[in-house]
Amino acid sequence: MSQITVRGLSPDIEYEIRRRAEREHRSIDQTIHVLLREALGLDDEGAHRRNLAHLAGTWDERDVEEFEKAVRVFEQIDAELWK
Repeated sequence: MSQITVRGLSPDIEYEIRRRAEREHRSIDQTIHVLLREALGLDDEGAHRRNLAHLAGTWDERDVEEFEKAVRVFEQIDAELWK
């Protein structure tokens, strides 16, 4: 397997990588692999995801309310357009 060296990580990125590794009981190397696969949209077989399954369950009630408010206009029927 090849190697890539990343220099000059900002302290906040390094902190978040280390924090995630600790929280998920993974090594830093494993955590970076996972983060890269997620960022690139790759599944376990290396294929690009073509769906939104990774977003399922990520909204809270506020997000739902904001979305419903934003799309409410699309529920209105313009009778003039249907004549």
